[in-house]
Amino acid sequence: MVGLAAWHIWVILALILAGLELLGAQFVLLALGVSALGGALAAGLGAGLNLQLISVAITALVLVPLFVRKIHPYLLPKTPYGTLGSGAETGQLAKVIIGNGGRPAVRVSGNEYPLRWEGETPPAAGDTVRIVSVEGITVCVEPVSKETVSK
Repeated sequence: MVGLAAWHIWVILALILAGLELLGAQFVLLALGVSALGGALAAGLGAGLNLQLISVAITALVLVPLFVRKIHPYLLPKTPYGTLGSGAETGQLAKVIIGNGGRPAVRVSGNEYPLRWEGETPPAAGDTVRIVSVEGITVCVEPVSKETVSK
């Protein structure tokens, strides 16, 4: 190719792969893009095409599992997320608060929702409850024993 050195092509390939990672390839394309930089380095040092390809392959063999198994899970949120009612909140513990109108409520993901209590005694503010389900904007909860909360 006229005007482009081999390392230019590897860097362009790396940028394209890194850009395609934005489509949600879970770090595979990003790892391959970084691996292409290994080819650019080899080309910059004057290596032939075969050595460039070998350096990319070896780098990819190391980086793809590292990015997919170590770095990607590390960057994922540690708490489950989702919209209310998607099931992601089921099983979470929440503190009972006094909501608007003086009625018991719980705070889930920073938002306040009215609650429905399945027991006989309504929960007091400060009690810990477990979210069982969500019906509309109402969160159905069950009591949690003090021993469970302290663990």
